[in-house]
Amino acid sequence: MNSLLPSVTTLASDLDTDTVTPGVLGFLIIFVIGVGLFFLMRNFMGKIKDLPKGEEFAARVEETDRAANTDGTGDRRENARGDTDGPSPRS
Repeated sequence: MNSLLPSVTTLASDLDTDTVTPGVLGFLIIFVIGVGLFFLMRNFMGKIKDLPKGEEFAARVEETDRAANTDGTGDRRENARGDTDGPSPRS
């Protein structure tokens, strides 16, 4: 083990830090990350475009609340104890 350290320091001193590059492997890794990011963002933007707009979303929420109240189930936020200020616990 002691003979390994001097040989490593000798190799490290021979390297010119101005000419050391990541090479082809470094380029391929960055390229794959970029391609993956492109497809991830494309999928994300498609999902964002499918979301309802402001008035349309408000109308859906009102319709859902009205349907829940007419079914006799009450407010969906109400839990078993009758509290309305927090989410209902999962069963």
